[in-house]
Amino acid sequence: MERPNVSRLIAQGIRLDEAGQVSVDADVGRVLFDLAIELENVVPHPVDVQHVLAAIVLAERDGHVNDQTAISSSNEMLRGWVQTYLPVVFEQYGDQLGAD
Repeated sequence: MERPNVSRLIAQGIRLDEAGQVSVDADVGRVLFDLAIELENVVPHPVDVQHVLAAIVLAERDGHVNDQTAISSSNEMLRGWVQTYLPVVFEQYGDQLGAD
């Protein structure tokens, strides 16, 4: 019998499954895209959606983001955590995160 794919909510509209794969609702994807564009002017790296998503996952692992966190362009706290974690993402994964 095949075991059902169990996933957990990282933040509103973002899920992480047992295999470590992250899925994003369509409306949240647009917000992540907008955040990437905005933050590219703040950090000295080419930020893309995968980098923003990885920063959110790292923030969740450290307890700064949870399943009640709204992924919206008006969430300044979220933007701050993403900006804080982007250098860690680039240090660990480089510019080509998600390229393969």
